[in-house]
Amino acid sequence: MKNLIFLLFIVAGLATFYYACEAPKSYPNTPEVSFKSILIEDSLDLENPGNSKKMIKLTIRVVDGNGDIGIVGDNNFIYPGFEDLENRNLFITLYEKIDGVFVETENELGWNYATPYLEPEGQDKTLKADIEVSMDINFAFYTYDTIKYSFYIYDRAKNISNIGESPEIPADSLGLIE
Repeated sequence: MKNLIFLLFIVAGLATFYYACEAPKSYPNTPEVSFKSILIEDSLDLENPGNSKKMIKLTIRVVDGNGDIGIVGDNNFIYPGFEDLENRNLFITLYEKIDGVFVETENELGWNYATPYLEPEGQDKTLKADIEVSMDINFAFYTYDTIKYSFYIYDRAKNISNIGESPEIPADSLGLIE
């Protein structure tokens, strides 16, 4: 009986040791983006009272193996080398559904952003972060009934991520979509 209990302790100890020593997951140095959620709320258009406007908060999940995401540091310092991208590293495109096919909308201002400079601490340089972007859509200028977003990001080494997409969003949507 004592041998059986001793053997059970040995097996339990070895199992604990095996799972505790599992190597951390390795990620590529090229960033990966994915859709996490979108929050849609009615909003006021202060410049054009009476126009229908929605506030969109898009949350993008980013994973980067060496953690070199973001180009805006303290005192609005812009990481060098992004002048050709107008000092932006996150790019978002709006599509509208026309006759069952998504078509890129014309947006003179663009939804391109410079994300904060992030640097993981410790030995594991993998960065997992959620980036929230707030945008307005003024429905006086758009006539669509279904939209979606695509997005991609550059890291500081100028590796470009995959292209992530939101799900289809009916124009009358409100609330959180995950």
